[in-house]
Amino acid sequence: HLTSTQIIQPGALAEPGVYESTLGTVAHEFFHVWNVKRLRPIELGPWDFTRPANTRSLWIAEGLTNYYGHLMIKRAEIWDESRFLSRESETINNIENAPGSRLTSAEESSLIAPFIDRAQHIQRTNLANTSISYYPKGELLGLVLDLLIRGRTDGKKSLDDVMRRMYDEFYLNSPNATYYLRGRGYRSAEFQRVVSEVSGIRFDDFFTRHVRGVDVLPYDEALSYVGLHLVQQRESEHYSGITVNVGTPGSAIIGNVINGSAAEDAGLQPGDEILTIDGKKVMNKDWLSTLNRFKQGDRAPISFKRDRRTLRTTLVLGAMDRFEYRIEEMKDATVGQKALRAAWLKGE
Repeated sequence: HLTSTQIIQPGALAEPGVYESTLGTVAHEFFHVWNVKRLRPIELGPWDFTRPANTRSLWIAEGLTNYYGHLMIKRAEIWDESRFLSRESETINNIENAPGSRLTSAEESSLIAPFIDRAQHIQRTNLANTSISYYPKGELLGLVLDLLIRGRTDGKKSLDDVMRRMYDEFYLNSPNATYYLRGRGYRSAEFQRVVSEVSGIRFDDFFTRHVRGVDVLPYDEALSYVGLHLVQQRESEHYSGITVNVGTPGSAIIGNVINGSAAEDAGLQPGDEILTIDGKKVMNKDWLSTLNRFKQGDRAPISFKRDRRTLRTTLVLGAMDRFEYRIEEMKDATVGQKALRAAWLKGE
């Protein structure tokens, strides 16, 4: 609906984390009033149900909404700068440590949304290792693109200006494409065009490498414009590569095994039920704490059930091939860089 939404959030607002999570959901849905409900990809209205309604632009529709949802909480002074940067650091952690981040682009993720957006699969797939979500990937594209525009134009233009221009051109000023929706939808190439026109700078290489391609985003350049930098540090803990299904509170049933991990080397597969670790019976709630008693290089005997058979293997815990990412202030940040950061976080 163009003027309302219904949000159902589990848990009580007084519970730890629930209030902040609810604010994030509200901010996200509030931004949808403009982005998607009015300004929209051409495939998302008017609807043509004679063909699949997939689009290359969900990273814009949902990813940029993620970005602005979090940014609005900061601009409303509900979050301070530290909390906002911590939240964006979490998103960078999730994307850069995801195996699918070097395999699936933001546009490809948008196109395969029916298969990855909480889709239920009867057959086993490897999508957890080969795909990413357009929500966090699009959020990071928004963050980096915003800072690149601000930095390369000396603060004269921003992603805010791009979104306003998109709204004016395609929603307010375009002829109506149908009787029940104002304006018309945009194509992905038109978003790229508007970015270049508003900024006065060609961003063709950015879209080729980071939107349609899978190259690592230029975090260092983008953050440096506002006196920040990205700290990358290898995590020191061991890493099994096992993800257990959260929907099975009793049994520890493996939901995914990361490619190249210790779990894959041990022959474990999604669907296996972990029965014991080092002879101790484990459940969903305690399998990880039991495994964490072992150190890197230790051999952890595991018994598990596959189909109707009970099998045994040994998990050799290797180094965690993961990094922790943190956005921090540059020690030598200039007055100009700090001023540009303040304008970004205030929406100026």
